[in-house]
Amino acid sequence: MKIDAVLFDLDNTLILFDEKEFYEAYTYKLSQHFKDILSLQEFAHKLMTSTQIMTNNDGKQNNAEFFINDFSKGLNIDKNELWQRFEHFYFNDFEQFKHLMKPIKNTRNLIIKIKEMSLKVVIASNPMLPETVQQLRLNWAGLAGMNFDLITHALNSTYCKPNLNYYLEICEKINIKPEKCLMVGNDTFNDMIAAKTGMRTYLTTDGKNNSVEVSRELAKYNKVELPQTDFEGKLKDIIFIFDKQYHLHS
Repeated sequence: MKIDAVLFDLDNTLILFDEKEFYEAYTYKLSQHFKDILSLQEFAHKLMTSTQIMTNNDGKQNNAEFFINDFSKGLNIDKNELWQRFEHFYFNDFEQFKHLMKPIKNTRNLIIKIKEMSLKVVIASNPMLPETVQQLRLNWAGLAGMNFDLITHALNSTYCKPNLNYYLEICEKINIKPEKCLMVGNDTFNDMIAAKTGMRTYLTTDGKNNSVEVSRELAKYNKVELPQTDFEGKLKDIIFIFDKQYHLHS
């Protein structure tokens, strides 16, 4: 099968970190922007619950709208003001988490090689955060200034992983059929589920020792049967599964 596009997950695929360590630090720092209305425990519960609910977005709103509509329930503050608090944090304070992230060597060269094959490249990170955050994390991965055909984020996506519509929405946006896409990611649940759309899949092993318990918790209400992975290996070795005509080896 000729491949025309490669989709890359971001977390523990293009950059490595401990999910639990990050999420705890992230939740605490973010909660400080809401401490006048919610205790840390109340905020943490509300953040997790609304994010879990966001994974069941039905496509009628973007993920940011879907999230803040649920998060604002029971709070006597306009949802737009609440979203502005999130945005202020993302624009001004998210950089502080850089020290928790570990880039993977030669990632930039790999992406350049794939782009030189005239393949479309998509950053298919679970679109729960704004574009500002996605771009920051790409910078931390050594991909600053690179052009991608699409970066999924909370304001341009109406579904989340592991919903198959998330992957189909990407295909529609880049105008390429699922059968001509390769999904690359570390998560057997959220990423490899793309095979159910007809995509080929590559499971990366660089972050296999890092916990994915937060990702599991966020999607715990999504029950799916996992398909077989087509390829498995380190991120840098993806290039070797293509032949000279950019077909995938069987």
